[in-house]
Amino acid sequence: MNNPTALMVCSDPPLVEIVRGAIETTTGFRLVVVANVDQACNSIIDHDRVLVALIHLKKQIHVAGFTQLLQTIAITRPSVVTLAIAEEHHPEQMLALLRLGVRDCLSRPLDLGRLAYLIDLHTIEARHGVRRPAVEDRGPRVESLGDGSAFLYAGNGRMERTIEQIRRIAPLDTTILLGGETGTGKTRLAGVIHHLSPRRDKPFLSINCGALSANLIESEMFGHVRGAFTGADADRIGKFAAVGSGTLFLDEIDALPSELQAKLLRVVEERVFEPVGSNKTHKMQARMIAASNRPLDREVAAGRFRADLFYRFNVVAFDLVPLRERKTVIPALARLFVAEFTAQGGRRIVGIDEDALRALMAYSWPGNIRELRNVIERAVALCLGPIIGLADLPEMLQHLDPADSPPQPAPAPLDASPPGPRSLAQHKDQAEYERIRQALEKYSNNRLRAAEELGISRMTLYKKLHKYGLMETT
Repeated sequence: MNNPTALMVCSDPPLVEIVRGAIETTTGFRLVVVANVDQACNSIIDHDRVLVALIHLKKQIHVAGFTQLLQTIAITRPSVVTLAIAEEHHPEQMLALLRLGVRDCLSRPLDLGRLAYLIDLHTIEARHGVRRPAVEDRGPRVESLGDGSAFLYAGNGRMERTIEQIRRIAPLDTTILLGGETGTGKTRLAGVIHHLSPRRDKPFLSINCGALSANLIESEMFGHVRGAFTGADADRIGKFAAVGSGTLFLDEIDALPSELQAKLLRVVEERVFEPVGSNKTHKMQARMIAASNRPLDREVAAGRFRADLFYRFNVVAFDLVPLRERKTVIPALARLFVAEFTAQGGRRIVGIDEDALRALMAYSWPGNIRELRNVIERAVALCLGPIIGLADLPEMLQHLDPADSPPQPAPAPLDASPPGPRSLAQHKDQAEYERIRQALEKYSNNRLRAAEELGISRMTLYKKLHKYGLMETT
C-alpha cells in the first residue's frame, strides 16, 4: 500500500478506532497500531513509509516511558513527526514532551479536526514537496482558557499572570469589570468565568446596554407588568429574574443611561429590584460581570458615569489588550482559526503563506480578534489550494506591507493646534472632527453605526480616525 503511515502507540481499542476513522478518512494516512514502545521502535526503523508517530499517554504512564521511542526517532528518522494524546491536560507534562521532541500535544476529549490538521500541516513537505507555511512556528503559543477555543490568549508572562488571577477569581462571587475595545473577547471571557465557577450549571445571560433605548433596557433588565407602558400587553420576566442564581453579563455598561445607573446601583448594593410598573420587590441572586468598551474611570471623570457605581463594579478589573498591541500572537491565532474552519468545512487547508502573513501582520485590526477570525473564515472559504495566499484575503489587506507603511505616532487632536488664525481647510477639518467625535459618542464607539450616521464607508472612517488621532480613543 502506497499511502503514508501513521504509527500509533496505544492499547485503548475504542480510542484507536476513533483516531483511525479520523485519520484514514480525512488525511489519506494508513494507521498502524502497536501496543508498546519496543514494537514502535522496531516499526520506525523497519518501515520508511511512517511519517507520523502518535503516542497515547495513559494516566499511569509517565512521559519518561517514551524517551526511548523519541530518541530512536531523533537518531534514525528525524523527519517523523511525533504527536501526543494525553488523557488529561497537564501543562507540565506537555512541556516535558515538547522538550523531548514531540511536535504538538492534544488532550481528551480529542479534537479530531485539530488532529487531522496537525498531521496535514507537519507532513506537507514530505508528502507534496510544498514548503511548510511560515505561520506555524512564529510568535508565542496561543492557549485556551475554558473548553475548546472559548478564550484564546498568548502564553507570555503578562497574560499568563492575568489568566492565573482569573482562575483564582472565577470560583468566587466577586463582581468583575472587563475593559477593552470591541472584539477583544470580553463576552467570551465572561462566559468562561461563568463556566469556571460553581454557577456553571445555572444560566449565563447577557444584556447589551448600548443596543437598546433606555425604556427597553430597563424592561430587559427588570421585566415589567402588564400596562406598565404603552405596548406592555402582558407581564414580562426580565433577565435579572430569569438568570436566577447564574451569572448576568452587562455588556457596554458605559452606554447605560444615567437614570438606569442609579437603579443598577441599588441592585448592586441591596441585591433587590422591582419590575417596571410593579411595587413587588425581588431578590437578586446572580453574580454580575460588567464590560466597557471605554475606560470607565475616564467616563467618571467626564461626568458620564456614576463614580459610586464604578467603584462597586471595579472590585476586580481586567483590561484586554487590543490586537494591534500584541501582533506577535497573530500567526498562532490565524493557525487556530484555519484549523477551526478547515474542520468545519471538510477542507484540506494547512496554513498561510509568507505574503498573506505579512499582510495580516501589517494591518491594524480595529475589530481585534473578532475581525481576524472573520478574515480567516473568508480566506478558508475562498482558498483553492492547500495554503492560504494573499489573494484569498480581503482587498484592503492585499496592499499592506509593514516595510511600506511603518507605524506612525497618532497625530494630536485638532483642538491641540497652536493658537492663531486658522485657514478654511483647518475650519473644515475641525468641523469634520467634531462630527466624527459626536457620532462615535452617540453610538458608544460602534464604528459601523457611526460610519452609517456620517454617510461614509467604514474604511473611510478608519482613515479619518487615523487622521484626527481618534483611533486610540475608540
